[in-house]
Amino acid sequence: MPNEKITEHNLVDELRMVFPEIEASYQAELESWGGKFPGNYNVLAFVFKPFLKVELAKAASGDYLPRLCEFMECVCASGDREAINAVWLKLFKLFLPDSALVKHLWPLLGPQTKSNLADAALRWGFVHNLPAHGYMDAATVLFTPHRRD
Repeated sequence: MPNEKITEHNLVDELRMVFPEIEASYQAELESWGGKFPGNYNVLAFVFKPFLKVELAKAASGDYLPRLCEFMECVCASGDREAINAVWLKLFKLFLPDSALVKHLWPLLGPQTKSNLADAALRWGFVHNLPAHGYMDAATVLFTPHRRD
């Protein structure tokens, strides 16, 4: 898994390390930007998300889902708001409308990812797509005085 704490500055490098399968697509995206770094959001949206959709459609055999869940947990546990926001906007927005996918991922998710996903579900109106035990995470987020705004 990631070698160091994931931040907005190393998010893509750590993603590439955990998912070497995206390297060719990453290099193509980098080339399309004239060799300049396209940014975390663009890499997640245009490099990782298409790969993710293909893997999810294949029912993600092998170690793909555990790697994905561990990577998201490392990001969510990092406390780096920018890295976490990138995961929220590019990955959680893909997951939350699909209740079957959320329920499938839930047992594999770490506590920080569950908490963040429940928070996103609450904010975006997808609490109904969480598994039953996920409702408690959403309620905890709702009643936490230091809830992020």
